[in-house]
Amino acid sequence: MFGRTLLVMAFTSVVMLDVVVGKPVPAEKKVEPKKELAFKPIEINGDLNVKDAKDAKLDAPSKRYTVRLQKDKSYIIDLASGDFDSYLRLLDKAGDQLAEDDDEGGDLNARIIYSPAKTEDHQIVVTTFDGQVGKFNLRVREFTLNGEAKPRAIAKDGLTINDQIQAGNTTAFGKLGKTFSIEMKAGVTYTIDLESSDVDSYLYLFDSKSKLLAQDDDSGGDLNSRITFRAVRDGVHHIVATSLDGSETGGFTLKVRKSE
Repeated sequence: MFGRTLLVMAFTSVVMLDVVVGKPVPAEKKVEPKKELAFKPIEINGDLNVKDAKDAKLDAPSKRYTVRLQKDKSYIIDLASGDFDSYLRLLDKAGDQLAEDDDEGGDLNARIIYSPAKTEDHQIVVTTFDGQVGKFNLRVREFTLNGEAKPRAIAKDGLTINDQIQAGNTTAFGKLGKTFSIEMKAGVTYTIDLESSDVDSYLYLFDSKSKLLAQDDDSGGDLNSRITFRAVRDGVHHIVATSLDGSETGGFTLKVRKSE
C-alpha cells in the first residue's frame, strides 16, 4: 500500500513537472499578405491566321493572351506587324473592354498605355483591322516616367513653354518627346494645349506615380492637341509633349492655363 502511494505521488510529480517545464504552446502563425512579383517584360512573336477565333468586335481573326497587371502601375502594350493593320483590345477579367487602339504605335502598329484600377488578370486581344493575317510581335512592359527635378508652377496668366523635340529625346514609353512636371491644385480645371507646325502633336497627362490620366491627338484644332483636366488632388503631374507616331522632331509650344 505504501509502495503504491509512492508510485502515484511520483507519477503526479512527473506530470506537474511536465506542465512546468514543458514547451509553451506556439503562438498562432502570422500570415503575411502575398506580395506581387515584379513584372517581367513580355515579348511574343506570333502568327495570326484565318483559322483563329473571330474577334467579337471586328469579326476578324484574333488571338488572346492573359497577363496579370497591378493596380496603379503603368504599362505599354505594343502590337507590330508588317503583314496586317494591327489592332489591340484590352479586356478585364470578366471580358469587358478597358481600352483599344489601331495606329498609335506608328504606321499601322497599335499601342495601348494603361494603368489598372485594380490588380487582376487582363486579356490582350491581338487582331487585324483590315482582315489580313500574318506574323506579329506583341510586347508588354511596365514603365515609370522621369519628370523634371523641379516642378513648374502655373502663374496667374498661365505657363508657356517653347521647346524642341530632338532625335535624342526618348520618353519612358518609347516615343520621342519632352516631359514637363507641373504643380496642380485639387479642384482646379486646367487646359493644356500643344501646338506645332512641325509635328502632328500628341499630348499625355500622368500623375506623380506615372498613372495615365488623359491623352489627346487633335482636340486643339488642325493637328494640335488639347486636354482639359480637373485635378482631384494637389501634387505634381507630368505632361508629355510628343507626336502621334512618336518619331517626328521639331518645334512646339506648350501652354497650360487655369480654366474659368
